[in-house]
Amino acid sequence: MVQRAFLMKAKVVECPNYPQFRDMIEMFLNPIKNPEFQDDAYLISEKHAKIPELEYVEKMNVESVRVCITGPFELYYREFGGVIYEDVLMNLAESVARFARNAARYSNVKCISIDEPSLGISPELQPETELVASVFELLDLEVDIQVHLHEPLFYEKLLDANVDVIGVECAKNEKNMEFIDGEEVASAGKKLRIGVARSDIDGIIAEFNALNNVNAWGNDELISLAIDEIEPPEKILKRIEDAHRRFGELVSYVGPDCGLFSFPTQEHAIQLLENVRKALERFREKWTT
Repeated sequence: MVQRAFLMKAKVVECPNYPQFRDMIEMFLNPIKNPEFQDDAYLISEKHAKIPELEYVEKMNVESVRVCITGPFELYYREFGGVIYEDVLMNLAESVARFARNAARYSNVKCISIDEPSLGISPELQPETELVASVFELLDLEVDIQVHLHEPLFYEKLLDANVDVIGVECAKNEKNMEFIDGEEVASAGKKLRIGVARSDIDGIIAEFNALNNVNAWGNDELISLAIDEIEPPEKILKRIEDAHRRFGELVSYVGPDCGLFSFPTQEHAIQLLENVRKALERFREKWTT
C-alpha cells in the first residue's frame, strides 16, 4: 500500500513525502515510549528509531524523498500539555533527531520536515527562543531541515535555530504571508516553504455546496468537481506568484498547506497535487521566458 501510494505521488510531486497513513503522534510516540526500545525515558535507541514506511519506499530505489517527522514540541504537548519539563523535552528532541539521522542516511532523502502544528496556535505552548534553539541544534544534518508551522506567529523564534527552511500555511489564509518579514528571513540565512493549496477538504466541499446549492458529501464525482472549482491551477498559480513577488528566491518549496490524510480517496488527493503541479509548471513557463 505504501509503495503504491508513493508511486502515485511521485508522478506529480517532485520531492514526495513517504505516504503517512498512521496517526502523526502515535507512529512516533508509541515506539519512543516502548520500554524495549528505550535508552532512557522518552529516549528511543538509535537502532529502533526508524520509520517503516520510509524503509518500504527505499526498497524501490526512487530518485528523491521527503521525510516528515512529528516534532519534539508537538509530541511533548500531546503527552504532557504546555508545562515544559526540559529534561523530558530534550529526550524527545534527541529521539526525533535519531529518527532524522536514520532517515538522512539514504542519499535520496532531500529534506526532512519537522511538523510542529501547535507552535503559534496553542497559547499553552510558548517555549523560550533559547529552548527552541537547543531543541533544533540536535538536527545537524546534510539535508534541508524544514519546520512546518500552521500559523506564522512563531516563525521569528526559528530564525536563530538550526533550521534551513521555515514552512507556513498560506493557502487557506493568504494573509499569513503578510506576517512574514522576508528581510528577516534572508538575514537569518533561512528559506521558506509556502503552502499554496488548501488541504481542508471539508471546507472545500462545504464552500462548493454553498456556491452550487448541492450536497457533495459522499459523492466522489461532485467532490472531484469541488476540488477543481475551489482549488483550480489558476488560483494556486496566483498564490505562487504572490509568494514569489513577496519573497523571491527565498521560496524554495511550495505545496499543499498540510497533509491530505482527510481526503476521501487517494484519487482526490492526487487530483489536488496535480493542480499544484500544473500551477507550478505554468509559473515556471511564465517567469523564465
